[in-house]
Amino acid sequence: MVTSRPWQIAWLVAEGDRIIKKNDLFIQWPDLNVSEGAARITGFSRKEYEKKCQSPKEVWEKFAEDFGDPETLIVGQNVLGFDIYMLNIWRKLISLPSTYEYLPRMIDTRALAVAIAKQIPVEKKDFLCWQYRLLNYRERGLRTSQAALLKQYNIPHDPKRLHDALYDIEMNFKIFCKQLFQLEI
Repeated sequence: MVTSRPWQIAWLVAEGDRIIKKNDLFIQWPDLNVSEGAARITGFSRKEYEKKCQSPKEVWEKFAEDFGDPETLIVGQNVLGFDIYMLNIWRKLISLPSTYEYLPRMIDTRALAVAIAKQIPVEKKDFLCWQYRLLNYRERGLRTSQAALLKQYNIPHDPKRLHDALYDIEMNFKIFCKQLFQLEI
């Protein structure tokens, strides 16, 4: 039985430092149960959700137009540590086979934050494994959350809006643009 499912998905399409398309969709699950804590953290509103939600397959098809493009890089905060698993659950729930073929196109800003903080050079030859090693790096006092990175880079933001999918990815794009000046990817 699957209890965790994505209910909102947002993504940007960017060229260089310019956003050319924003997407923010809600996925309809008839028996979606969002805890009070999760609703508080994410700003989830049942009323808003029910008004905007679309079938899981319909949302996947829209998402896959951009996500499935083999020329597209996929950038996000902790995408390798969380999002890939939620995407796979979603695929299973709409009767699509599991796949992780897109992993080599992913750039995880949390992993980049560790590399920047610890001055670890990028391993372009095996970039995916390098990122996973960094995601598993733990050090007391090392802050790599999105909120910490926004503060570190002096990016104005509303902490109450963090965890809303569209706002998160917009803030993450700003973080990534700053990280590109610190790393050679």
